[in-house]
Amino acid sequence: MNLTLAAEPLTPPPGTSILSFAVVINSVSLTPSSGGSDVNIPLNTSNYGVDLTRLTSDSSFLGQYINSIPAGTYNNLSVNMSAVVTYCVATSGIPGCNAGSIAQIAKSFSTPTTSNFTLTLAANQQAGLRVVVNFANALTVNAAGQTVTAVNLTATNVITTVTLAPPASTLSSGQFDYVDDVTGVVTAASSSSVSILTATRGTITSTITSGTIGSPNCVIGNQGCTPTVGQVASIDATLNSDGTSTLLQFDPLTTTSEDLIEGIVTSSNTSSTQFQLVTNDYVPASSNSLLSGLSLGDTVNVTLSGGVLPFVVDSKGLTVYGTFAGSTSATDILPGQTVLLHVTAFTKRSGNTPATATTDALALRFTRVSANVSGQPSPFLKLQNLPLFFGISGQPQAELATSNPSAYLDGYSSASSINVGDNVSIRALYFGSSVTPSFGAIKVRKN
Repeated sequence: MNLTLAAEPLTPPPGTSILSFAVVINSVSLTPSSGGSDVNIPLNTSNYGVDLTRLTSDSSFLGQYINSIPAGTYNNLSVNMSAVVTYCVATSGIPGCNAGSIAQIAKSFSTPTTSNFTLTLAANQQAGLRVVVNFANALTVNAAGQTVTAVNLTATNVITTVTLAPPASTLSSGQFDYVDDVTGVVTAASSSSVSILTATRGTITSTITSGTIGSPNCVIGNQGCTPTVGQVASIDATLNSDGTSTLLQFDPLTTTSEDLIEGIVTSSNTSSTQFQLVTNDYVPASSNSLLSGLSLGDTVNVTLSGGVLPFVVDSKGLTVYGTFAGSTSATDILPGQTVLLHVTAFTKRSGNTPATATTDALALRFTRVSANVSGQPSPFLKLQNLPLFFGISGQPQAELATSNPSAYLDGYSSASSINVGDNVSIRALYFGSSVTPSFGAIKVRKN
């Protein structure tokens, strides 16, 4: 039994702008329909943490059980889960969150979140489930005020399950799901496999094949490097039906273990040296890390150091547009962009006072955004009804990756099957609303 985790976003146009939906999961179990003890499925790490905003387009490897689940029928999946939701209020047509509007609401678990379904498992079967957290069913949103007033993790259909593999995708036979953008420290590497230790989701070991795409450059510092134990890297992979993983793309980020924070930019910047983000992922250095006290969903006020390197784009083979690459000014960092920063100094948050960080190197990485399709790829996919804080009232265009690699599709067998009116979530480089195309997409999921 293989488990992945994903999320269903608020229906576009969303009532509020969700910047982070961070959860911690400490158990998952299946209940036999005939009665008896629940079957606990080991997670990839205890206290499994992830930001669900990333999983609106992506999937994350949650856990697996090999040769230990009794054959039979199961009718319930239970998840012990806590959450911290970070959101903001925005003004239509103006990019970024309104000043002072970023807020958080938290919910700890007292009873498990459950999903009722019927799953019959035969002896020696290779099975997979995607556990999906539904934003709309978990959150009470005051649409007029754009605020989240409650989080209820035990409401009806907060979690649902999807049998893997999905009925339509660009996965190959024998592959259950994509495991997207896994970022962490390389703990083992050989000619046949690589292992990545994340900060909050455990270790992923993935097999290298002749189709694996690599990069000769480390993103942070924009310098040549070779894959090595101790560096920070990001991988895209597949989860296979036999429980193994196949490496699709290896993306080295640093030459050695470093403190890194990744997050979504919250506001337009008038200062050339300062901006703000909400943390969606991070990697602490293997030793002497500065990031003690940092949590997913934390707001961080960032200062560019005097010697900041020219900004780079972690393109993963996509065409780069806009003015971000080569800049050294925070005025070129836009609301809605996701950036990765190399941390040289850090102070954790204190109450409502945001954390602070100083950086000397910055890279544009992939934003997750949900929208309605207003035009099929010809050549660009047209979107509408984006979250309000993007400040986009028109129909921005997204260029889908077509080679080395082609865009990964979930819910579609090809780009030509994407239809006007579909609700999709994309993982994409965001170049800005004034740029055509505004997005370069590496992943598309049909909601």
